[in-house]
Amino acid sequence: MRLSSLITPELVCVKKPFSGKDEIIDFLLKEIHRTHKIAISPEKVREAVFDRERLGGTVFPGGIATPHARLEGFDDLIIAVCVPEVPAAHETAGIRMLVLMLTSKTGSTLYLNTLAAFIKLSQEPELFGNLCASAAPQEFINILKDSNVEVRKELQVRSIMSQTFPVLHPENTVKEAADLFYKEKTSYLPILDTEENFVGELTVLDLFRIGMPDYAAKIGSLKFLKSFEPFDLLLRQEDVILIRDVMKKSAVQLEEDSPVVEAILKFTQTNRRHIPVVRGGRLVGLVSYMNILHKVLRA
Repeated sequence: MRLSSLITPELVCVKKPFSGKDEIIDFLLKEIHRTHKIAISPEKVREAVFDRERLGGTVFPGGIATPHARLEGFDDLIIAVCVPEVPAAHETAGIRMLVLMLTSKTGSTLYLNTLAAFIKLSQEPELFGNLCASAAPQEFINILKDSNVEVRKELQVRSIMSQTFPVLHPENTVKEAADLFYKEKTSYLPILDTEENFVGELTVLDLFRIGMPDYAAKIGSLKFLKSFEPFDLLLRQEDVILIRDVMKKSAVQLEEDSPVVEAILKFTQTNRRHIPVVRGGRLVGLVSYMNILHKVLRA
């Protein structure tokens, strides 16, 4: 399904002056109620949209905002788009395009894939720039139609995975790993070889295990120790212990076209926090259980 087929000219607004995001949302909500018969009152719809706005996370790098609401007793997907005359002021970046979506409480697949499609096109500078330069609603839709942006029928891992992430190499040291964990505020790092092939993974818990004595697992308690003694080895040798000696192979992987429900199943079965997404031996993404929370449950 093409993204352009989900948008109608009467719900595309271009080159109008707005002072900020809230003003644009209010304008688009009025247009939606003017063009569609919605059984839910305008006040309740507005309340649902701004309740979601208060959770945050609907403005993305590049200048696209995606306010939205899932409505009880509503069985449709309505999309309204605004390209303001000048980027609307926002605390993180100017909003060049705002896409307002109303959908049902439970029907998430089409909505989430549509959301992902808009975010993806905002990351293509030429296409996004052309859309933001549209002089009329039909021109906006024609540009979108010519771009052939697709909305997939099922929710796939590619729609929610992270595509930028820090990595390590087998020749790095444990100290470099600990520094990277700390700097990037993450607990998982993929390992790539010199040809950028995905060869393993490392977690913060793997670092902790380096410092634990072999007998710890057998006795099950170290209450008798009064110092940080078990970690002396780790602290003394973190500059010389190489990642190749402590990393492990990834026992769980996903592909880009894996359904999100498969990722959820793997998370619940393995208690992992991150799962690598691999294509032909190359790492193309990471999906975490927080991706599921942010991009599915609270998208």
